[in-house]
Amino acid sequence: MMVYRQGDQLTVLVDPRHPRAWTEAPYRSQLQVWAAQVGAIGGYVIVWVGDEVFKVEA
Repeated sequence: MMVYRQGDQLTVLVDPRHPRAWTEAPYRSQLQVWAAQVGAIGGYVIVWVGDEVFKVEA
């Protein structure tokens, strides 16, 4: 996975060979923490797996 920030948006690019990695521990809980942090300033966390995109909820 690669994580980068664009303003208030945190973007996670997931290796398509491991499409569910971001949903497993410890990654999912860390993404939820980050979603809460950026959510407090009006931002959000999105995850890209190939052409699919998901929004992480805190």
